[in-house]
Amino acid sequence: MTLTYGFFGEDEGQARFLEQYLLKVAALYPVEFQAHAWYSKKFKGINNKGVDKGFCEAWLAGFGQAQYRLDCLFIGRDLDAATSSIRVERLGWFADQIVGIDRSDWKASTIFILPMQCLEHWLLALQRHADGKLAKDCRGLESIVNEAVKREVYEEHPRLPAEQTKDELVAELAAGLDIAWLANVSESFRLFHQDVSNYLSARLSI
Repeated sequence: MTLTYGFFGEDEGQARFLEQYLLKVAALYPVEFQAHAWYSKKFKGINNKGVDKGFCEAWLAGFGQAQYRLDCLFIGRDLDAATSSIRVERLGWFADQIVGIDRSDWKASTIFILPMQCLEHWLLALQRHADGKLAKDCRGLESIVNEAVKREVYEEHPRLPAEQTKDELVAELAAGLDIAWLANVSESFRLFHQDVSNYLSARLSI
C-alpha cells in the first residue's frame, strides 16, 4: 500500500526527521510513504505560532482540495515545555479548531509530531546513542532547556563534513534511528510512534 502524506510543521528539520522515520516504519509495515510533491511547498508553518495560525487552512486543504487528497497529514509542532500535560492541552487546542467539521476520517488521518520541549531533544538522544551511551543515560533529556540541547546537538558535536548544514545533520541522525530504542527513552516520541502505529493498523485492516 502506498500512502501519500503531507507535512505541515515548523521547519525543514522536522520534515527531514519525518522522512527518515517513515522509511524505518515502512520496514515494519507493508506500506510505502510518498510525500506529496506540492503540499509542503504551499503550506509552511515557519514556527510554532505559524503552525497554530495556519493549521485549520492547511488541514482543510490537505484532505479537501482535489489537488492534494492526502492519505494522511503530519503536523509538526514543538511543545516548548517539559510537562506531560502540555501535550494533552495542545492536542485539545488543535481539536477545538476543527470541532465543527464532521469528517472523522480526516481527523483519524491526522498525526501530530509533538516533541516534549523540541525536536532537538529527540536528536540529542540519537546523537548520544550513536556515541555509545546507554538508554539509562539518555532518559530525562527532555527536562533540559531548549537552548542547551540545541547547542550540544549543533555546536558541541563535530560535524562531518564541517560544512554540513543543520538540516543535513538532522537527516543523518534520523537515518540512524532505532524506533524501539528512542521510544524507550522518550515518552513524547513513544506517543508519536504509537499514533502512527494505530493509524496504520486501522488503514491496513480496511
